[in-house]
Amino acid sequence: MSIKFNCPHCQFAYRLPDKLAGSKAKCKNPECRKLIVIPSPVTIPDDAAPPMPDAATLEAAALNALSDEPPKVTEVPVQEKVIPMTCTFCEHKWTEPWAKGGKNTLCPNPECRQRQRVPEPKEDVPTDWRQQKSKLPTLAKQNFEKLEGVVSAGDIGNVSGGAIREAGVFDDLIDPVPLKQKILVGVAIFGLVASVIFGIWYLRSSRIEKSEDRLMADARDEFDKKAVPELSPTGAGLSSAVLNAAAAEYSLDKALENADALKLKEAQTHFDKARGDLRKQPPSLDRNAVAAELALAVFAFAGTDEQVKAQLRYRWQPDTESGRAMRLNERSHTIHQELATTLQLLLPADYDFRIAVARRLTRELVKRGQAGMAVDLLPVAMFTEQENSEARAVIALEIFRADKTSPLPRQVADELKAAFASGAKGNPFPASAQTLFTVLTIEKALVVVSPPPPSGPIQNFAIALAQAGVLLLDDKPEPALALAQRVTQPEQQMKVLMLCAEWAKDPGPALDAVTKLITDAKGQKQITLSPSHVLRLSQIAAISGKHEQSKTLADSLADDGLKAWAKGDAVRLRLASNPAEKADENWVELPDDPKKVRAGHAWGRMWVARQNAKESQNPNKERKATANWPPTVRPFALAGIALGLQDK
Repeated sequence: MSIKFNCPHCQFAYRLPDKLAGSKAKCKNPECRKLIVIPSPVTIPDDAAPPMPDAATLEAAALNALSDEPPKVTEVPVQEKVIPMTCTFCEHKWTEPWAKGGKNTLCPNPECRQRQRVPEPKEDVPTDWRQQKSKLPTLAKQNFEKLEGVVSAGDIGNVSGGAIREAGVFDDLIDPVPLKQKILVGVAIFGLVASVIFGIWYLRSSRIEKSEDRLMADARDEFDKKAVPELSPTGAGLSSAVLNAAAAEYSLDKALENADALKLKEAQTHFDKARGDLRKQPPSLDRNAVAAELALAVFAFAGTDEQVKAQLRYRWQPDTESGRAMRLNERSHTIHQELATTLQLLLPADYDFRIAVARRLTRELVKRGQAGMAVDLLPVAMFTEQENSEARAVIALEIFRADKTSPLPRQVADELKAAFASGAKGNPFPASAQTLFTVLTIEKALVVVSPPPPSGPIQNFAIALAQAGVLLLDDKPEPALALAQRVTQPEQQMKVLMLCAEWAKDPGPALDAVTKLITDAKGQKQITLSPSHVLRLSQIAAISGKHEQSKTLADSLADDGLKAWAKGDAVRLRLASNPAEKADENWVELPDDPKKVRAGHAWGRMWVARQNAKESQNPNKERKATANWPPTVRPFALAGIALGLQDK
């Protein structure tokens, strides 16, 4: 039980335990601090009843309640009226003026100072049943409590529609709809909506497709009207072949996309035109480069059995199983036939160029499960009888690198073993055959070349080439590179270095050695390095991401056409290694004289436009981006955009 009291000096409120009763203490009010005595608690019995008023008091109260005149109450001036307050936080007691009723105030206790609401004061007057106790205006509408079970005139209203429906008034007026009719209506509505959606999609797709088709047609139109008059005859012919090859690729993609057999025929027409353009040109290094790309492009015509049946693609080999006789004037297309025809364009090229292309073709054929075609077709279609032995060995080694379980390399090795036993070797010297015999451990095979000496210079490069191949296939690139650098003749040393760059997982050291070799040979007329080797090394550098080294190797080429092709093809290879990279037109710099623009410039710029269109999928944006390209390469921007939109 607690003791509640106020300081007799300052009226500061206290609430203390009853055990402190009778103790003396100083008031904790800083403005008082006087000595006080804590009083004892006052106890009132729980059963104590309030005192009963006397009879005279009760009689007077009854007379006042029943009298016509309310009892007079002595009015107290407002200034003297106060409202008692007790803090709900610290129980401090004080008074507030009568006028502050219903407002907020602060507790005067300096240790509390909490905000309090002053209660509204109540007049201490007798209850008068004749006075209305309400703050509403006199004529305000009263919300009287509605008695349960009583209906008044104010409750009368119109019958609601919901009540009528619940009562079933309208049930006899509406015939029930059969389920079949509901289904038919639903199907009709769905069909109508689907037709509208399909129509919108078809119109939009048709417009986009026509726009893409228009790009390729515009490219050819601009080339014939604006580019050809400014280009040299050779530049125009080779560039035309590039453009026709792009059109063939575009039509091939459309054939599968739209399941349109006519597009395959259209692609074949464009491809025939590309080969025709090359046949009209005199032999040149950049002509060989374009022919190599056409040979690789033949594989795009190959397809699955289903695509062949639908006449959307060609089969790999002639059909010998169905036994169907060919109709009169019917032309049958196969990849074997198209590749053989295209490879005829490469016959004027030097051996080094052709063997590099054979390596690329073999790798692609192995990926497509056609290693047998590489063994059977490439040596015959690309090489002379004297070159056949070395070419077959190189092709067999490429197959062995890709698939060590294939029986074809051993088959080729056995055939070469039998041929060498009869004395046939050929030219160039079949050093790769010795590599093939060694890695396959062919028993009793003729030793074509002896092993290299343990140290010192090597005069016969065939010794180094054969042993370097063995080391590279055994994943030992460092000894192979050291062996290549021991070859004394720079021209022969480059052959071995190129093999190191082709087969090593990291071609960087071999490329560095080649770059140094080219730098040292500069200005020495007696040294003639193969431009075909330099072109291939530039391509390998671009594939491995060494773009500056690729450019350096390309710049070392004396032939302008081959130099332009090396730089243009470096763009293709760079983007193939980095599919999301944005292409820059400055990667392919154009000469000021339009007569000096070569097919390589067109090839590189086409890949720039193709890459950016593939990433943006916005033909209008890419048209604007290439609008300022010179007329000699502008058509290839349009062709690249068309192909890039298909690459999505």
